[in-house]
Amino acid sequence: MRPLRGMSLIDVLVGVALMLVIFTGLTALLLSSLKVSALAKNRSIATTVAESQMEYIRSLAYDNVGTVGGIPAGVIPQIATTTQNGLVVVTRTLIEYKDDPADGLGALDTNGINSDYKQIKISATYKVDAIVHTLTIVSNFAPIGIETTTGGGTLKISVVNAVGTGVPGATVRIVNASSSPSVDFGTFTDATGIVYLPGAQASSEYQVYVSKTGYSSAQTYVRDSVNQNPAPGYLTVAVNQTTTGTFAIDRLSTLTVQTFYPVASATYSDSFLDASGIASTTNTTVSGGKVVLLGGPSTYVSSGNVTSTQVAPHYLTAWTDAQISTQTGGDTDVVFHVLDGATSTLIPDALLPGNSAGFTSTVDLSGLSVTTYPSLMLSADLTSGSGTETPLLQEWEVQYLRGPIPFPNIPFTLTGGKTIGSTGSSVPIVKTTIATSTNSAATVTLPLEWDAYALTLSGYDIVSACTPPPYVLAPAQSVTSSLSLGSSTARSLLINTNDAAGVVSGATVTLSRSGYTKTVLSDSCGSAYFGALAAASDYSVTVTKAGYTTYSAANVTVATHDYHEALLAP
Repeated sequence: MRPLRGMSLIDVLVGVALMLVIFTGLTALLLSSLKVSALAKNRSIATTVAESQMEYIRSLAYDNVGTVGGIPAGVIPQIATTTQNGLVVVTRTLIEYKDDPADGLGALDTNGINSDYKQIKISATYKVDAIVHTLTIVSNFAPIGIETTTGGGTLKISVVNAVGTGVPGATVRIVNASSSPSVDFGTFTDATGIVYLPGAQASSEYQVYVSKTGYSSAQTYVRDSVNQNPAPGYLTVAVNQTTTGTFAIDRLSTLTVQTFYPVASATYSDSFLDASGIASTTNTTVSGGKVVLLGGPSTYVSSGNVTSTQVAPHYLTAWTDAQISTQTGGDTDVVFHVLDGATSTLIPDALLPGNSAGFTSTVDLSGLSVTTYPSLMLSADLTSGSGTETPLLQEWEVQYLRGPIPFPNIPFTLTGGKTIGSTGSSVPIVKTTIATSTNSAATVTLPLEWDAYALTLSGYDIVSACTPPPYVLAPAQSVTSSLSLGSSTARSLLINTNDAAGVVSGATVTLSRSGYTKTVLSDSCGSAYFGALAAASDYSVTVTKAGYTTYSAANVTVATHDYHEALLAP
């Protein structure tokens, strides 16, 4: 007979794990079923609310079917809120006249009646678990018997994009406070970007506002004491006539403006008032603001070394040069070397000729890459032949270019080129003027409609600009402009050198006129700045660079803070 055995701990654990898997699956299935059931229940409630609203409207006399403030006007609210079985349902009712194609559309209508019937559209919106759901029901409502005229005219709103293509689903709000009853309702453009409203009362006071999420906006403008010639002004609807208003909107663009201090020369130096700038010494010490050999008269050691701490500037653009100040005589000497700040090793002679032997005067560091060598160190060798005296290392320094450095909280104004009318003296009134500033991080990003934007500053000149103003933005375009700012002058000229591929740096740019000539090199943004200029229209610009034909421009005007692009050809 085989002995009976009980369940082991492993058997129990496996069984528990299997039960957990089964129950987890069943729980998920149950929760999913409950969610589906709740959704179906709530949709049924919302459907009931919408259908009840529709039945109520269809019970009204045809002439009374319309919304408060709508075209056609009536007694039905455009928006209503109903709570049923704990569910909040918001209904939006849109009633519009429709032109039946059976008897011709618009001007081709055989009986001249464009308001053939009314279309009722009810949208019911509700939330389930914070998620918004919407359902829509539609019904047509025709008058009993033959067609009836409502009088008035037809209002046609056409919404197009920047290239003239219709924009579907745009929100169109129509307002007329002077009509009786007054009009104030919203609707949406159809698939072709059109809103067609037969049966509009005759009036010259129709206001139109057009918008769409992620798009620019457009509207009509009132004539007032400032805007004497609004464009577009209020629309006028005449009896038995069609009035068309066309409004252009398109996807928003973004402009990011960054402000900086310009690239400028800076210097690291150590005059050895203490040893804080020294990383290591061998047989040397700091004494009386100088580095000397250890020992004393007649007992100085024969040689020693001193090495600086890292020279690692923030926003480093280029190394310029290095030099030392010494006092030597007799048989004493000091030479210095340039080291890689990261490794404390000599910069190779191939990159810095003579570095291994050492330098006694200024050495040019402009050939060193700031990417390869973002930090440097100086090392000096001190020698004494007799030991009776010591050489003196009095100071050393490294010069470099630094920048651009973020310049925060700079106010500026953007002015668009589009106009919305003019004053009584025909001065254009621009649509967009934005006064803003960069933030504490020296940047700001603005959503803007497609347009050309001028930028003005107070208290500063733009001395360098990667993507200079004015900014011409296309729909849905993102542009970043980096501006380096200098002291303000009355008039200035910023010249940017470019070719077909983009920025051209290191070009020789000369600006001249009678009694004035100045030459500068274009920087990494292709910018060459000329400040404190006289107002004149006879400046000449000449740009040269190896590999390009000479660029020349005459009669360049400087009136305020102007900009000129020099397009170079290979």
